[in-house]
Amino acid sequence: MKHNSILIGFFAVVLLRLAVTCAFLGTALYRAKNPAEPESTEEMPADTGDENTDPADTDEPEPAETESAETESAETKPDETEPAETKPAETGPTFSETLPTEPERVPENNGDTWNLLLVNLWNKVDEDFTVSLSYFPSGHAVDSRAFSDLEDMLADAKAEGLSPIICSSYRSVEKQQSLYDNQVNKYLAKGYTQDQAEKEAAKWVAIPGTSEHQTGLAVDIVALDYQLLDENQENTAEQQWLMENSYLYGWILRYPTEKSDLTGISYEPWHYRYVGKDAAKEIYDAGVCLEEYLMPAN
Repeated sequence: MKHNSILIGFFAVVLLRLAVTCAFLGTALYRAKNPAEPESTEEMPADTGDENTDPADTDEPEPAETESAETESAETKPDETEPAETKPAETGPTFSETLPTEPERVPENNGDTWNLLLVNLWNKVDEDFTVSLSYFPSGHAVDSRAFSDLEDMLADAKAEGLSPIICSSYRSVEKQQSLYDNQVNKYLAKGYTQDQAEKEAAKWVAIPGTSEHQTGLAVDIVALDYQLLDENQENTAEQQWLMENSYLYGWILRYPTEKSDLTGISYEPWHYRYVGKDAAKEIYDAGVCLEEYLMPAN
């Protein structure tokens, strides 16, 4: 009996070991058949991320395209506005293909009366003309005989809270030639012929020898906060004051509106000319231009 119990115990141990061995073999066989399952589970996030972030398959580049479009817009704005070059041609009066014709009655050029010296398309500055100049701290200069009146006018305007500034004054013939040539070149660049370019340029920049700036008796005055030379200049408080008061100091608005056929120059609400206080008051009261004032009697 005891011997049988030992045999039964021995076979039980053997069977237990066989069961453990079978279980181990079963697990090994299962792993052998499915070797990639655990690795595949770990790699899934990386695979999913690559697919979702592929630049070629998404709209991510759009911000860069938008930025590029804004940059191009910013670069083209100066060409769209071009105030300095295009406004004179847009706002000025309509002229014929040729320069203004000489008036039927030619004003007398009072050469002996320095303050009434007439300079225009038909009355050129003498080649031997000279003038004694006085200078402002800014470097601008005018005929010394007109300096104090101009100084007083600007000082009184500033006392009224205004800010007039001189942007152009005396010019040498060389300077005037340079300005005129530059204007001609602008029209040539737009496709005008040489003859057309010269005629158009003369409407906005005086032909050398025909500019009052060469006499030292003319200045261009603009408002500090609006320095464009266009017709909107007349709407500034500075120009409103100057147009009403400049004659008190011997200065007149030289190129009034609707006088271009007589002056040969387009309306310029910034160009002032010294003629002396007496003549300035008479011109202002009569509402005439200098050419009309100097016109010989019939």
